[in-house]
Amino acid sequence: MKIGPSVHRLSVLGFVLFWTTAAVGQDINPRKQRNSQLQRLPDISRFDRKKSGRFIVDLDVVRTGHPYKGTNATKPHSGAHVYFRIPDKPIPAGNVRAFPAIYAVADGYVSRIDEYFKLRPIFNRALGKRIANHRYGVTLAIARKDGAAVNFHYSIEPMIDPGDPDFYKPFILVKRGQRVKKGDVIARMYIPPRRDFAQNTHIHFNLMDTGKRQFMAPTIFGDKIVRQFHRVWGKRGLDGETRIPPCMGYRLSGPENPFGTGAKKQL
Repeated sequence: MKIGPSVHRLSVLGFVLFWTTAAVGQDINPRKQRNSQLQRLPDISRFDRKKSGRFIVDLDVVRTGHPYKGTNATKPHSGAHVYFRIPDKPIPAGNVRAFPAIYAVADGYVSRIDEYFKLRPIFNRALGKRIANHRYGVTLAIARKDGAAVNFHYSIEPMIDPGDPDFYKPFILVKRGQRVKKGDVIARMYIPPRRDFAQNTHIHFNLMDTGKRQFMAPTIFGDKIVRQFHRVWGKRGLDGETRIPPCMGYRLSGPENPFGTGAKKQL
């Protein structure tokens, strides 16, 4: 007897047997599973009260960076960046574990994986021409806002075109739908062997309100992390002529503030 779209029941010699005709690995009700995962996430306001103590990478591998620069900034940019220290010797691509670890900043689940994403063409000084680099990425759902998921997006950008759609796959250590705990290693940062490419290798990171498709500042980290990160900004920590104070979001409009407390000069 069929008792559901893909679940069947049969009574044999007093035993009741159930089986499914769903394909192996197929989620019988993926929408229900996603909703269940979403309901287990905290409201985004929790991160306003209790900040995360786990940054996206270890700060000792960070060479420079900058915060999210909101639409009220002189030069807005809808993501914070971390740039990496260049290894003394190039690391072979096959030695994945030798590359910098990228961490889950909070408990949640993997909502998206990008294995080989083409970026818009930019001029590459080292090559003397415009080139479309390819990045990879991981997106974690870590909270809810007005019933929709708030995603933490890691755009992992080695600033090269490896010419192979499978090249970055070994550097991605999680799968879509997988639950993660704060501090889990979710990926590794590939740093190309050429120093003139490696100096631009970075991660672009931001929050996303999936309900309104709104980019938001990643203002979920504790004061100690923010101040340590601020110390390495250097020239990247400028907005025009103005030095940006320690923060994760600078000159934010109201919608860019994940906590719904209006426009902020710094957060």
